[in-house]
Amino acid sequence: MLDKTFDVAIIGAGPGGSAAAYYLAQRGLAVALLDKADFPRDKTCGDGLTPRAVSVLRDMGLLEQLLQVGHRTPRLEIVAPLGYSVDSDIPKVGDWPEFTLVVPRLILDDLLLHKAIGAGAVFQGGTRVSKVATSAAGVTVHGTRKGGVVEVKARVAIVATGASPTLLMEMGILKHKPAMMIASRAYFEDMRGLKDEVYLTFEGVPLPGYGWVFPTSETSANIGAGLVRRSWTSRWRKETSSQVFQKFIASPTIKAMLDGGHQVGPIKGYPLRMDFAQSPTYGERTLLVGEAAGLVNPLTGEGIDYALESGRLAAEHLTALFAANDLSQARLAEYDTILRERFQRLFVFCDRVRAICLNPLLLNPLVAVANYRTDLKLRLIYAVLGLHGAPLESAAQPAVEIEV
Repeated sequence: MLDKTFDVAIIGAGPGGSAAAYYLAQRGLAVALLDKADFPRDKTCGDGLTPRAVSVLRDMGLLEQLLQVGHRTPRLEIVAPLGYSVDSDIPKVGDWPEFTLVVPRLILDDLLLHKAIGAGAVFQGGTRVSKVATSAAGVTVHGTRKGGVVEVKARVAIVATGASPTLLMEMGILKHKPAMMIASRAYFEDMRGLKDEVYLTFEGVPLPGYGWVFPTSETSANIGAGLVRRSWTSRWRKETSSQVFQKFIASPTIKAMLDGGHQVGPIKGYPLRMDFAQSPTYGERTLLVGEAAGLVNPLTGEGIDYALESGRLAAEHLTALFAANDLSQARLAEYDTILRERFQRLFVFCDRVRAICLNPLLLNPLVAVANYRTDLKLRLIYAVLGLHGAPLESAAQPAVEIEV
């Protein structure tokens, strides 16, 4: 029931919100988890799980289930606009897995939610949150459900609402709408030209943008393309994400991969926030996790890994604050320092590489030279997979510092 005061109210039951709910409830805190959807529900996404994401899912005890329903891929290929490419096995970094997984969000998010509920979190779907009022005593979450009014009280809130800025702007945490990437994806089956690798390419898409092919089996894949809209390019670049996608799948390389294949289901578009390097991560009595804090890789659009990890970090930080009985703004603000220490250098580096992606004259030689420069090759691979910030003491790969 939601008629009591909770320790933490979490808005959004995607990967970040459910991970935070699981870790908080596991530590004995009273958690209310709210989402506008009833589960299971689909979520338009690339479905890719990097080693960073797989590591958190393993810690949550979900890896064996996910290996049964997902597709494990051991390699990565990065392709420049003119076709220059770098490919590699997924590097061994600390105790992180040496593979990626592709798991449809319909399955992943439902497993995560039930893991949180199993740990003791109280879930209420079909709840549209319109306001989070804060005071010295805590927060009151206001919303509606089935035509009725919802009011949930808690000592602190976590916002995990993804790309939508509406609630954060109403709370005054965001002062203006952030710039977004727009992306579209569709599923394909019976492909004869598919490689067993994560395929990320800047070929066949307008820059700064990218395309991907994430295998869901030996003959099927999640295929998509994204475009970063800049204010100074929007005047003359009018493509929709669906148009970018159609051009991408018509490019010679992707057509070859699609040999014999056919599309399953519709093309679906979605926005992505990737402004973490300049984004707020907390407010009064409130922490932000995942895409609500702009935690989406600026190069690849990958955000599940950062959602999971920031959800765990938020839970760890709040657990410590509850133990100290100190939910002051100064202590809550320490969460921002934790995130910056973990992710800031990576995101600044990715932002700078994305700036290079505006210019094929720079991006093409960057990828070409990476085939002869092991340090540069590893920097690119680490940036794409979000491996910076992992334990780097592994003997299997030299530690790579990302210089910014």
